[in-house]
Amino acid sequence: MAGTFECEGGCGRELKEFKRRKTRLCRNCCAAVIARDPAKAAKASATIKRLYQDPVFRSRQQRACKAGVQASIANNPAERERRRLSGKALAATGLGHAAQTPGSEPRIRAGKSHTETVLGWCPPHLRDEYRKILGRQGMRKEDARRKIEEMMAAEVASRRNGRMSFEEQLRRVHAGATLVRKFEPSRPDHDFTLGGIATGMI
Repeated sequence: MAGTFECEGGCGRELKEFKRRKTRLCRNCCAAVIARDPAKAAKASATIKRLYQDPVFRSRQQRACKAGVQASIANNPAERERRRLSGKALAATGLGHAAQTPGSEPRIRAGKSHTETVLGWCPPHLRDEYRKILGRQGMRKEDARRKIEEMMAAEVASRRNGRMSFEEQLRRVHAGATLVRKFEPSRPDHDFTLGGIATGMI
């Protein structure tokens, strides 16, 4: 049976021993130590920013945080009331989201971040098509995503076979690709090899 010990950060928490434990601190005290050390805080911040560049990781963390908050307020009326009052107080200050006018840089960044979270699975050049499918054809999101994924698979197969659709060619030109004239030899090929053997006799 694993033993226990008291957190050395002074909070009084009782912790369990296990092989992978690297410190004698609880999670809160460990975070406090990192926050007081500029080098450790910078390293932790860089790691978090790197992880959150991944849309899948970011979406998973957001879902987990949302589920945690919902569970917290569902089982704790006092916490639910505290959050409600905190939200009202923030709204009264005029700060936060309400203070940013449409088209402002923070809102643009928030919009791009939201798009990457929701449509991180979809290539940028197919996102307008996905929106058109949802808007005009009235498909469900699952069906629209399936259709886009079929288009993605078709593009991959086309590239493997050396063929590109006209739309794909235009997209590449708009992205900066240049057109190259097809090579045509100035003189006809000779009908013999370097070894002197006539090709017609092989």
